[in-house]
Amino acid sequence: MALLITRPSAFLPLLSPDDEVPRYSEIGTTTVEASKNYYPTVFTRDTARGERIQTRDPVLDSMKSQNVEAVSQFLGQNLPISYSPSFLMQFVFGKDCFCFCARDGSRASKAAMQTDNGIIGVVAGKILRSALDREVCTGHVMILAVATEWRRFGVGCELLKKLELAFHNVSSPAAVASITAPRLKSIFLHVASTNTGAIQFYEKGGYAFEKSEFGYYGRKADGIVMRKCVA
Repeated sequence: MALLITRPSAFLPLLSPDDEVPRYSEIGTTTVEASKNYYPTVFTRDTARGERIQTRDPVLDSMKSQNVEAVSQFLGQNLPISYSPSFLMQFVFGKDCFCFCARDGSRASKAAMQTDNGIIGVVAGKILRSALDREVCTGHVMILAVATEWRRFGVGCELLKKLELAFHNVSSPAAVASITAPRLKSIFLHVASTNTGAIQFYEKGGYAFEKSEFGYYGRKADGIVMRKCVA
């Protein structure tokens, strides 16, 4: 399927999967020859990614209580399972719970940042503390979803990094000064055994296979636990 590059011009190049020389799709009625000085000879996927992010830079921020309904709706549209607003509220008020939303930068405004439906990605997770060893803790990535049209443009990677940073901040030097602050030992997550794309994505982020959990996703698929050691 051809990839449309968002660029302010009378013509938009169409990138084919095998990185062929781009064809140009006319917008409007005027025919203008595309300038070879303006466009590279060949558009690679890295070029496409840079063009998309440059023109539609995603904005990341924490989920607020007034965003919960919109986040729930977004997750229902982009994941095979749904998350109720009541479930998501834990990431607003819960201790060591985090949820971050990515929005289309071209649509983001002050009003949109508070109520918007322009959500293009969501990540959520929390810190788990062990009753046996209070000096260490584990990060649990519970939700990661990116809108279909925004996948493969680095949004998921940025969201995951944002959550990992929040986990690390719990055990930062300033936090460790507190008696109750634990040390982050690892971060783990579950992924469907059939979701090879997600598995490869997490592997690139430093996560490795730990174990399988039969029937974790019911009859649809088994679960795979992937873990990233950080200490």
